[in-house]
Amino acid sequence: MMNLIALWYLQDLSQVLLSERFLAPDLFLFFLFYRVTKNPREASSVIWVALVAGLLWDFRWTALPGFTATAYASLAALFFIIWNHVPYSGRNAVLFSLLALAAQFFASLARFLFWGGFRGFLTGALAFQLFSAVPVIIAAALAAAAEMDEDNAGP
Repeated sequence: MMNLIALWYLQDLSQVLLSERFLAPDLFLFFLFYRVTKNPREASSVIWVALVAGLLWDFRWTALPGFTATAYASLAALFFIIWNHVPYSGRNAVLFSLLALAAQFFASLARFLFWGGFRGFLTGALAFQLFSAVPVIIAAALAAAAEMDEDNAGP
């Protein structure tokens, strides 16, 4: 739980440092995805944490409480469903990366469509958010793949 709080705070701090021109990548969301892949039994608690953290993010950064909360919780649930419907042999770093990048894209697209009046500003900010998310997604995917390799290791 402390990792979740620390990562949420890191994302918030990143947003404070970048808030003049860019949007911080959703570091917290990627860690939630990693947690869902690590232990599927705790998926429901991860989705609730996503909802609460998204609500805190909304109170801090957006004018619409519930927007990011809904996005985080629904994306975490969708990631969990897709991940667990793929056969175990197909769950790898590439799949994790594609799902996480798609989640970041759709979260960014929802923000872009919702805040229509600021589209000139948001176009560059969202592009930066997507590109800056790539290294974080790769790191999370490699961590998930390493975790899966440990699960597959024999005695």
